[in-house]
Amino acid sequence: MADPTLLDKYDEPSFVDTPAHIAAAAGSTHFAIEVLSLKSSFSMKLNPDGYSPLDLALRHGKTQTVKRLIKHDPQFIRVKGRERFTPLHYVAEVGDAELLAEFLEACPESTQDLTIRGETAVHIAVRNNNVRALQVLFGWLKRANINGQILNWKDEYGETALHIAASTNNFKVVKLLINEVRINEQNLEGLTCLDAFMGLATTRDERIAKALRGAGAKRSLSLRPVETLADFLSSRESFTRKVFRQMIEFDASIDGLSSDMRNALLVVAVLFVTATYQAVLSPPGGTSSGGDSNSYSDNPFYAPHQGGKTDTRGTAQMAMSDFSIIVYLNTVIFAASLRIIFRLLPRTLYYYMVCVGTALSLSYMYSIVLIAPTSIPILAYAVFYFLTGCSVIISMTLALSSFQASYQRMTEFL
Repeated sequence: MADPTLLDKYDEPSFVDTPAHIAAAAGSTHFAIEVLSLKSSFSMKLNPDGYSPLDLALRHGKTQTVKRLIKHDPQFIRVKGRERFTPLHYVAEVGDAELLAEFLEACPESTQDLTIRGETAVHIAVRNNNVRALQVLFGWLKRANINGQILNWKDEYGETALHIAASTNNFKVVKLLINEVRINEQNLEGLTCLDAFMGLATTRDERIAKALRGAGAKRSLSLRPVETLADFLSSRESFTRKVFRQMIEFDASIDGLSSDMRNALLVVAVLFVTATYQAVLSPPGGTSSGGDSNSYSDNPFYAPHQGGKTDTRGTAQMAMSDFSIIVYLNTVIFAASLRIIFRLLPRTLYYYMVCVGTALSLSYMYSIVLIAPTSIPILAYAVFYFLTGCSVIISMTLALSSFQASYQRMTEFL
């Protein structure tokens, strides 16, 4: 009679070759999956050499077993072996681009795993000059819209992937990364990627220096001192940071609202957008119906008539100072209301709302310019464009950031 506790004896040792390890190393796919189905904890177990079952299948070239194992459970890709190396790190190291692509598709979050040296799979691919693997990683990160976060990650020495590429005289990798990373990041020694390249003792590829300088790379001596965390925390909070912090707090408060409260807030925001837009089209005091006037407009959007006079029909009948105050207050309410609408609508509508919101904001801006009083100084135009431009930029940026966060969450299910 078979012993039902046979597999339990492998639970106690910290490092042991379980039947799953042996089967995976031998390419016995069915048996390995059967054992892992019975004892899922074996997938996390490391053998005395520090390898998981998936690690062993990889290192013994059992590609079909590897593919079946990650299909059985994609989280096998994140099991950390010796020196916290994951299977993703290994395929980046050996440059297996096809398996790397399958790993990324099966387990996107594995790109965030770090070795004991603080290295990502990108660091490892660059250090081992695996250009094809790096191209796969770069392509996936770009499509997942998280390339900036991962590509700018620093290892234990404070070096980005670009530091490593420059210090290893690798022009192909430098060219691939140069426009996707913060070019003047400094490592723990205070050196930029240009410093790392110029410090090479071997023959340097001058194409790298030319490319780096063309992208704005500088030597560390010409940069301002880097603000430390202590400096940042002890400094006075800027107005911009305070505004964005309050926006984050506001978002958190919206998330806590009930469905009825969210619907009510959405209705109020829509009414505010409607009211502010209407206030621009129909300002207090009404608009001019035209006729003879000694006042001429400097507004370039108005076409001059014969005799050099300018048509003032449809312009606001009020002093410029009064009109500026109304425009300023209206724009603040208009932008804030659009922001709330974007935040309250379902995430699936973000892209649609970005398009509609952009068109509405541009229409609002154009209406202000057309209806503005006559004889407006150039400075007033600059104020109008600035205020209404802020409306567009703030609304669209926040909507796009929310859409980006939604897209990142969506990639977890690809």
